[in-house]
Amino acid sequence: MSPELLIVGAGPAGVSAALWARALSLDVLVLEGAPAPGGQLHAVHFHPPDLPGIESGAGPDIAASYARQLARQQVPVRSEVVATALEPGAAEGAPAVRLSTGERVQARSVLIATGVRRRRLEVPGERELEGRGVSYSATRDRDSLKGRRVAVVGGGDAAFENSLLLTAAGCDVVLLVRGPARARPDFRRRVAEDPRIELHEGVRVTHVLGDSAVTGLSVTAAGDEAERGVVACEAVVVKVGVRPNTEWCCDVLAHDAEGFLRIDERFATTVPMVFAAGDCTRPALPSIPVALAHGAQAAAVIRAALHGR
Repeated sequence: MSPELLIVGAGPAGVSAALWARALSLDVLVLEGAPAPGGQLHAVHFHPPDLPGIESGAGPDIAASYARQLARQQVPVRSEVVATALEPGAAEGAPAVRLSTGERVQARSVLIATGVRRRRLEVPGERELEGRGVSYSATRDRDSLKGRRVAVVGGGDAAFENSLLLTAAGCDVVLLVRGPARARPDFRRRVAEDPRIELHEGVRVTHVLGDSAVTGLSVTAAGDEAERGVVACEAVVVKVGVRPNTEWCCDVLAHDAEGFLRIDERFATTVPMVFAAGDCTRPALPSIPVALAHGAQAAAVIRAALHGR
């Protein structure tokens, strides 16, 4: 029997929607590609300070709490199942999601809450040296990076914050920004005042150098492929933003140039009875509290769409 609501993704938005859907007496099923709920929380190696009501615990601890809540509320979650396609319902039918196993799961409504993933540089040497000097979190890898010369790549809050975390751990930091810095003014001021941080704007990384470990980065001036140089470093922390996990449904749903889904004020996509919430919709303030709110609101909207109240 098809569920009333099929939620794709068990990050904060999907978990919130599932718990609210249960509270609103909706028949709900959650699909999650990872082994357990939590989404990007599994990559947050510190306590999120902007999360009200939870005083301690890093991301994985909060993710485990979400899994326990879903189990207590008897919300069915199918883990390690990957959505590969969205099929709009016919005029009288319901939407469906195709899985990598070939299975087709139909429901009266679908909520896409697949979130985002960290963006990579996608340059030679990056994947080959991951874990051997290539890092995506100065918080997680702080102990192994202590006292080393580290390049940080990125121009947003995360890159500037990671640079400051590293100098506090005794590192010398080269901060490489492809365009103008986008970090908030407080971070830019603190970086400018830190004598252990060299800031270089207008720089693009073209190659991560090294055989068994990172020895440097090949760089070029942004927009000038002819001008190249080498930045010596013992490690690199990549903080260049995120990509939405929407490739599987972008051929059906309206989205922006980067793949973030377009929704209206009621979380509706361009396909009837298909909704979206959380980071995959590019909210004005991407954060755990906003994702939680999105999920709760979307569940209420979907209940109204299904039952007319």
